[in-house]
Amino acid sequence: MTPLKRREAIKQLFCITAGMAIIPSCMSDRSKSAILVKNIKITSDEEAMLAELCETILPKSSTPGAKDISSHLFVLKMVDDCRKKEDQDRFLTGMKAFEEKCKSTAGKDFMGSTPHERKAVLASIIADKDEESDLKYFFKTVKGLTIQSYTASEFFMTKVQVYELVPGRYHGCVPA
Repeated sequence: MTPLKRREAIKQLFCITAGMAIIPSCMSDRSKSAILVKNIKITSDEEAMLAELCETILPKSSTPGAKDISSHLFVLKMVDDCRKKEDQDRFLTGMKAFEEKCKSTAGKDFMGSTPHERKAVLASIIADKDEESDLKYFFKTVKGLTIQSYTASEFFMTKVQVYELVPGRYHGCVPA
């Protein structure tokens, strides 16, 4: 085999190998969630809605918002890993009830609503007196986990509440 044919064979082998590595990513299901969850089934549209809900709870200002620190992924992971099966089912039922509440209150789904309409929907959920509903459970869970993810984020721990391992400093020149 001549060096030219050997180079061509190696080049073709490289192209075939690269193609085989790329093809599975092109054939992936785009309707799935961006994070791997085992116990709950969530679509990419539901994940996007959850991201907007988290952003409505903690909007971006001079500080990063909930979407910037991926709070929605934290919420999904915590519900998937740390909640009981019946609570996970209640969360998913509450998510569907949330979309229905948005359609009845704002006349459109949450993703299509304006920020003012989104706040009105959340205000109506907060004003609801039924504490046992799946909708209220969903909203309280998302709100609590969004705040938890924000206060545990790198931004919050380094810029807002600077964590110091050992409190106080040693000043050798100051009398005790």
